Amino acid sequence: MKSAELLLPQSHQDMKIGQLRVLVSDQQMQLKLRADKTFYSLVLLCQAAVSLLMIGWVVYRRVLAPLHKLTVAAESIQAGQFNNPIVVRQADEIGVLAHQMVLMQKSLKKLFEEQAAILNNIPVGVLFTRQGTVEFINHAGKRIFGAQNEELAGQACDRLLMDPMPPITPGGAAPKRGQASGPFAGQLINLRRMDGSSFPAELRTAAMGSSQESDQRLWVVIDVSERIAAEQQIDRLAFYDPVTQLPNKNLLMDRLRQSMASQAANGEVTVLFFLEIYNADMAHGSLEPDKVDGLYAQCAQRLIERLESHQTMARVVGEKFSLISSLKIEAAAEGIKYCEALAQGLIDSLSRQPLLSDLKFGCSVSVGINIIETTSITAEEAMMQAEMAMVQARAAGRNTFRFFNPLMQRLANERTVIEAELRQAIVEKQFVVFYQPQVTFEGEVVGAEALVRWRHPQRGLLSPAHFIQIGEDAGLMSDIGQLVLETVCTDLEHWQTTGLLNELVVAVNVSAQEFKSVDFATGFCQILDRHQIPNHHVKLELTESMMVDNIEDVIAKMHVLKAHHVTISLDDFGTGYSSLSYLGRFPIDQIKIDQSFVRDMLLDATKASITRTIVMLGESLGLSIIAEGVETEDQRNMLRAQGCSLYQGYWYSKPIPAEDFMGLLKNIKVPVHQKNQAFPK
Repeated sequence: MKSAELLLPQSHQDMKIGQLRVLVSDQQMQLKLRADKTFYSLVLLCQAAVSLLMIGWVVYRRVLAPLHKLTVAAESIQAGQFNNPIVVRQADEIGVLAHQMVLMQKSLKKLFEEQAAILNNIPVGVLFTRQGTVEFINHAGKRIFGAQNEELAGQACDRLLMDPMPPITPGGAAPKRGQASGPFAGQLINLRRMDGSSFPAELRTAAMGSSQESDQRLWVVIDVSERIAAEQQIDRLAFYDPVTQLPNKNLLMDRLRQSMASQAANGEVTVLFFLEIYNADMAHGSLEPDKVDGLYAQCAQRLIERLESHQTMARVVGEKFSLISSLKIEAAAEGIKYCEALAQGLIDSLSRQPLLSDLKFGCSVSVGINIIETTSITAEEAMMQAEMAMVQARAAGRNTFRFFNPLMQRLANERTVIEAELRQAIVEKQFVVFYQPQVTFEGEVVGAEALVRWRHPQRGLLSPAHFIQIGEDAGLMSDIGQLVLETVCTDLEHWQTTGLLNELVVAVNVSAQEFKSVDFATGFCQILDRHQIPNHHVKLELTESMMVDNIEDVIAKMHVLKAHHVTISLDDFGTGYSSLSYLGRFPIDQIKIDQSFVRDMLLDATKASITRTIVMLGESLGLSIIAEGVETEDQRNMLRAQGCSLYQGYWYSKPIPAEDFMGLLKNIKVPVHQKNQAFPK
C-alpha cells in the first residue's frame, strides 16, 4: 500500500486538504515476475550449457583430440611402431608439437631401421635382456641359438647357459652358471641351443645405462665352434703327422726339452729311442704313394701298441720315428734291461705278419737308444746322438738296436768338421780328377773312369771313401758332381786340341742324390754343350740301386741324356734287387760287371757262373760289357774266355792324374809288362 497527502495550493502556503491512499495487489505481478525469472534462468542455463558444450567441443577439437592422437602416437613410438601416421592440422602450439612429433617419428624410424639393419647383419648374436629375460635377439643370434622367429623372446637368460668352459686366455675367469647378468667380457663359455645341444661361445655382457646394477643388459655372443675347430686343426697340422696321427718332430722336441729339464727334479733320466723302418718294396719304388702312407700308418699303430701311457712316440720324418721314455735313477741297471726289452718289442711288433697285403718284403727296424744322464747337452744334440746309435744298428744288419756311446760323438764331431771343410773345398775348388784306364785285352786304352780326389790343404790327397758319404748326407754331391764334370770336359777339350782324344770315352759317376735332382739331365747336358767336344765322349755311370727307385722318372732322364748322345753304363750290375725285370726298358749302352764277382770268380764257381750270365745277358741285349776290379792276369784271361773284352783294374793301372793319363794316350797301349813299375797300386 502506498499513501500521499493531498495539498491545495495557496498563494502563501499550500493547504493540506487530505490524504490519498492507494492500495494495489502485486500477486499477479509476483507470479509473473517469478515465471519470468524462471524462464530467464532456464534461458541463461541453456545459454551456459550451449556455451559450455561449444567451449568443450572447441577444446576437444582443438586440444583434447590432438593431444589424444599425440598420446597414441607416443605409445606407438614407445612400442617401436613407426608407421602409424600423426595427422594434426593446426597452426597453434599443438600443431607445432604434432609437427615435431612427426619429425621425431621419422627420425626414430630411420634410426631404428639403421640399427635393425646393423644388428641383423652383423655376424654375432646380440641380445637385450631385462630382469633376466630375453627381450630382443637379432638374426645372427637366432641362427646361433637355433631359434625360430621370436621363440627366444621371453626366455630366461639362465636357459641359455651351460656349465662354463675353462678360459683360454691366461688369467681369465669364466662366469659361473647363473651369473650372466654380471659384467664380463671376452670369456669362453658353453651356451645351450634351443635343441639342447651346447656350443662354445665368446660372451660379452654390459649394463644398459650408467648403473652396473641395471636390470637391462646387452649380450654379445660369438659362436667360436669353427674357430676352435680350426685352431685344433692348425695345432694338429703344426704338431702332428697327418699320415700316422703321431706327434711330429716339433712336438717331440718340445716334450724332449721338458723331460730333460725336469728329469733331475723327478729323480729320473730321459731315454730317447730313434727308429728307422726299412722296407724293400718301398726302397725299390714298387709301392704307390698312398700305399706308402698306409704302410707308415700301420707301422705307427703297431709301435704304439707297445707303449705305456707316459711314453711319447713321434714320427720325425719319412721312415724315421722316435720315442721318449724315462727311467728312475736308482734303477739304472734294470733300466738298461728295460730299454733292451722295449727296443726288441718295437722290432718284433713290425717283424710279425705283413703290414699290407701288397708287400713282397717285410719291414725291418734299426733302433738307436740314448740314455740322457746329463743336462749339459741340448735336445737337438740328444736327438743326434740317438740317431748315430741308430746308424750303428743299421750298419749291424737292421732288426737290432745299439746304445749311444761317446766314441760315436767323437766320430760325429769329426764328421761335422769334415762337412765344414767340404763346403769350403767346393768354394775353393780343391777337387781333382784322376782317371783309371779302360782297356781292351791287348791293352789299348779306349776309355777311362773319372774318379774324384780331394786335395785337402792339411791332410793331403783324400780318396772318395773319406768324404763321399758325408757329401751325400750334407746334400753337397750336386755341387761336387758339377765340378767333376766341368773338369772332365776341360780335360777332354785339351786332349782333343792335342789330337789325343780319338774315340776315347770317359765315364763319369753320378751319385743317387745328384741324379734325383729334377733338372739333373738338362743341367748335365748344358755343361757338355758349353764345351767344344762331342757328347758321345762322355759316358754316364749309374748304379743299379739308383735305377729301381722311381723308374719312370729314371727312364725319362735317361732318354733326355740319350737325345744328347750321352753314353750310359749300368755300374755294379748284379748287386741290386730288381734291375733284370726292367733292364729291357732302360736305354743303356753298357753293363759293368761288379768287382765283387771278378775278385772271387777264380775260387767261387757261383761267382764265375754269374759273371758268364751277365756277359750272355749283355750280348743278347746288344750291350757292351766291361769288368772292373781286374787285378790279375788270370782274372783277365777268364773274363776273356767268358766273352768280356773290356777291362778296368789295377792289373792295368790304378787311377792316375790327368797328366799321367795323357802319357797313356800318347802310347796308345798300357805297358802291361811294366805295370808294377809304371802304375803301382
